Amino acid sequence: MTIAIWFPPAILALAIWGVTSFLPKIALRALSPFQMIIYHSIFFLAGALIAQLFYGMPEFQLPAVFFAMGTGACGTFGQILYLMALKRGPVTYVSMISSLYPLIATVLAVTLLKDPITLKQGCGVALGIASIILLVKADGK
Repeated sequence: MTIAIWFPPAILALAIWGVTSFLPKIALRALSPFQMIIYHSIFFLAGALIAQLFYGMPEFQLPAVFFAMGTGACGTFGQILYLMALKRGPVTYVSMISSLYPLIATVLAVTLLKDPITLKQGCGVALGIASIILLVKADGK
């Protein structure tokens, strides 16, 4: 069995994002979500500057820059909302529900980009939606 070249970095991203979803719960004991996003952003900016040292300045193509900035805006706003939810709720629910964001990406890719979807992928989307329903209903709220 051959492992696809994209699989190891995807698994590492999964592990890192899992830790990333957990660590804020500890930090939010002493920080507000808005304080947390400031420290998060400082480190993110430092990482971006270091990356530029190794890869040089990126090309400037206005449509691509527009979408890149939109990505940053959505990521920041989503992170603030995640932190607000995490401050008030259990990490087990908040992280599970918010980690199902690929459902939205899949629906957008299928509808706007006309990406094909297999029956197996469609079942995965349905199960993801079912998992959100089960998590919310299990809490009884």
